Amino acid sequence: MNGSQTRHWVRVARSFLVDGFILVFAFLAGTLIRLGPEWANDGFGFIQMLTLSVQQYWPGMLLGGLFFPSAVYVCGLYAPKSFYRGILPRFLLLTLCLILTFWILAALFYLNFSTRIGRGVMLLSILIATILVLIHHINSTFYRRRFRERCAILNLPQLEGFALEEIEQFLGPELSFCGFILEKKAAMDFAQNDEMPVLGTIEQLESIIKDHEISKILCNTEELADPRLYRKFCNLRYSGVEVTSLIQHCEEAHQYVPLQLVTPEWLLSASSMPHRLYIRKLKRAFDIVVSLGFLLFLWPLMLLAALGVLITSGRPILYRQERVGHFGRSFSVAKFRTMRNDAEKDGAKWSSAKGDSRVTLLGGFFRKYRIDELPQLLNILRGEMSFVGPRPERPEFVDMLNSELELNPERLMVQPGLTGWAQVSYPYGASVEDASRKLEYDLYYMKNMSLFLDLFILLDTVRTVLRGGATSEDAQRHNRYFLAALHVSRDKVQPAEAQS
Repeated sequence: MNGSQTRHWVRVARSFLVDGFILVFAFLAGTLIRLGPEWANDGFGFIQMLTLSVQQYWPGMLLGGLFFPSAVYVCGLYAPKSFYRGILPRFLLLTLCLILTFWILAALFYLNFSTRIGRGVMLLSILIATILVLIHHINSTFYRRRFRERCAILNLPQLEGFALEEIEQFLGPELSFCGFILEKKAAMDFAQNDEMPVLGTIEQLESIIKDHEISKILCNTEELADPRLYRKFCNLRYSGVEVTSLIQHCEEAHQYVPLQLVTPEWLLSASSMPHRLYIRKLKRAFDIVVSLGFLLFLWPLMLLAALGVLITSGRPILYRQERVGHFGRSFSVAKFRTMRNDAEKDGAKWSSAKGDSRVTLLGGFFRKYRIDELPQLLNILRGEMSFVGPRPERPEFVDMLNSELELNPERLMVQPGLTGWAQVSYPYGASVEDASRKLEYDLYYMKNMSLFLDLFILLDTVRTVLRGGATSEDAQRHNRYFLAALHVSRDKVQPAEAQS
């Protein structure tokens, strides 16, 4: 990940680590408060007591420090939309995550009694963790609300038809909209009001920034290379004002890349961003470790799924299908069969999330919770797939999408995945339009892929599976942002010379 695109994930990682540290600290503090007097009577010093508590309870501390922030992430409390969540709902979700964490720890202690934490220590740890976690989340929420960056939109009079609420949704919770800065003629024609003010013209850019304390400028990509504006933008950046294109903003605020805003320069930049070491070495090691772990943990579920298919719809249990992988190479994937044997007697068809008459009795349940995909763990071990990446499509659909979507071949430049950023961000798709929306998320992943992003996508996958798939709310939210970006990108404002 690079530049401004890392800020979202750096913020997520920082909150994740702080919550994990709080759990570890709560255990240490609870142990010292509860057992400190007893150890003190035995002549232990503070450092000795601290060392003894770590030696005695480190499995629980480590597990709690990992499980709790993971549960918080799965509940969506690190996501940008959590900015709008009230204190009470946030408190209830954090309490639920803490209860789940200590329930998991109790289960661990009964499996290995030598790591058991006493009830007194546990209760004190819960109390300390609850107080500190709540303080952390309230403080971070109020900080983000209070110190939002003041943003002006440059040279985009097309937004005149948008409501303030739509613009603020597009800007996201980190930015506070101040107004427009336009070409002189566009400023004269713009129907401004108190909610949608014109702060001035481009010629007055520096003074507007100073007078209104603007810290961020949002503009079209073309403006960044405009000779009339280039020097002004350089001066602004050196003075601490960030100038951001629409496509950069969509990456940072909403973690997707609008297809209509992609340029050849962006593609070249994106292709150079992923770290080669991670792609060639670490990602492969990550895939092997995670897939083996899942196979070890989920083999009873896979056995039950196979029996379910056999009992409800007969043989074959597995359905094999050709998919297109890295650089267009074909390979065969296996899935638990979820459709009738004659499902494609009339040719290949896209499957739909709801109302597909070809789906078997258990097929709908398997597809909703992604159980049918579990045999593809073997494809990962064989190196044909990665754990995280764009989903591989069938050759028939790849050919069609390549002809409909100019950027679709870009998906084949990286290893396909069992799960991916598109799968956890957008609902089940069954059309070219849905494929284009998912491609926008795949392009974002391809540019920003990293070990940490893969780990967070796995946690997002847990949430998606528990919810039975990405929701229609996610699609509506994305489409609203997409339409806004499309609207402002197709009607480029003409330079002043052409307007005169």
